[in-house]
Amino acid sequence: MSARGEVFLGDLARAVAGLRPADAETMAAMARLLHLEPAPSPGPAYGDPARPPSAARPSAPAPSPMADEGRPSSGPEEPAGAAPAARPARRGQGEDDARARRGRERVRRLGDRPVDLSLTSLDPIPGGVEGRAAGGGSPAPDPELLRRGAVTTGLRHEPPWKRDWERGVVFAAVATTAESTVYDQPALIRKVARQEVLLSIPRRRRLTTRRGAQLLLDHGKAMVPFQDDRDWLCELVGSVAGRDRVEVLRFRGTPDRGVVRDDPRVREPYRPPAPGTPVVLFSDLGRMRPPFASGAVAGPAEWRTFVDSVLHAGCPVVCVTPYRPLDYSPALRRVIAFIPLDHGISLRHAHEATSRVRRALEGA
Repeated sequence: MSARGEVFLGDLARAVAGLRPADAETMAAMARLLHLEPAPSPGPAYGDPARPPSAARPSAPAPSPMADEGRPSSGPEEPAGAAPAARPARRGQGEDDARARRGRERVRRLGDRPVDLSLTSLDPIPGGVEGRAAGGGSPAPDPELLRRGAVTTGLRHEPPWKRDWERGVVFAAVATTAESTVYDQPALIRKVARQEVLLSIPRRRRLTTRRGAQLLLDHGKAMVPFQDDRDWLCELVGSVAGRDRVEVLRFRGTPDRGVVRDDPRVREPYRPPAPGTPVVLFSDLGRMRPPFASGAVAGPAEWRTFVDSVLHAGCPVVCVTPYRPLDYSPALRRVIAFIPLDHGISLRHAHEATSRVRRALEGA
């Protein structure tokens, strides 16, 4: 519908393209709902060719003989049985008659005319081309879409990261370092050059997801616009780190206020995972404060207390947030690896942010 509140033929076209009626009766019902149904055709108007000639113009009354007695004669008297001679038409009489006919004609509305445009669907209709190729008619509409109160599906979720890089970004967030079976020759040469006692042969370290991850999902009011991203991230982390090794917890405010596992009616106290297990947060860390929700939103001090408790347990913290890392305080940026929900993020940024937090934790 237009912004002015009026209904036009384009509104009917959009409704037909969206609902795809199967027959003309359904289309006529849609037109009646939009008050665009054609009005009944009236009878032939004055001057209509379909009207008989006798009814086209009212007959002139017969001249009275008494009216001609006092009228001066302008010419020779005509015979009694002769037909009257044609009188010249008054100037402008034809234009007046045409203007009168146009005024008496009914103005046809836009909705009275038949639909003379093509309604082409932009989305492929299931079975449309195949059905026509097989000799069948137009496909029948889905009864669920025509049922009153039916809710159609929304737009498809668009991932915030590039599809070729999203798994690599998640791998950088949930990966930890572990010793491999390959010897670290550069480290061994440095120890021998410094004449250090070799208690063990150094080995190279590699990234692994064997420890799994703990995924903390923020269900506060500020993260409601990102609920599709939240479900997408939960599925992606499970596919990268292993669904049997990912612990999914939900919270509001901070996890210290209580977490929910499966049953939303049961709130449990938060416990950090085993040392070395990465903790992935999907939250804004109290950056967005909805109106009338000041008590439910945790402040920076409360978040810093929670992060310190997780670091004290020996777990690196990674935060996937809809904001930029520079939007947070330097105290939080030193201990948390921020990965924004930005399509321009690169694998290099994700690996550098997470490796910095891992090195800081190992050095401590």
